[in-house]
Amino acid sequence: MNIEKLIEDLGKAFGKIIFNKKEDVSEKINIDQMSSTDIFKIIFNKLFHMGNYNKSEDLIFDELEKNNSPEVYEVAIEFYNSLLKKSDEELNISNFPRKEIYRGLDDIQKFKVDL
Repeated sequence: MNIEKLIEDLGKAFGKIIFNKKEDVSEKINIDQMSSTDIFKIIFNKLFHMGNYNKSEDLIFDELEKNNSPEVYEVAIEFYNSLLKKSDEELNISNFPRKEIYRGLDDIQKFKVDL
């Protein structure tokens, strides 16, 4: 898997979503100017929107271990809060039971950074 190509493709897709772009022409994203947190968010959003919640969660904890910042912690909180809004059926389809959400919320408390 070519990570640079994946990031470029995800960046384009993410840009189209955020800026509601409909045309195929978009600026190239220079990954050298992106922070590790930017790259984390792009990959995380792709996994989350694919319904791959287990890998999304793993990615969050990996990033918190490397970069325990308020920004990453906020992504984690938003992740679990959005999962809480899903039905048990949706969660079970993705092999992510509700009890795992509560466990994750407890586990991320050790990463909480005072703002």
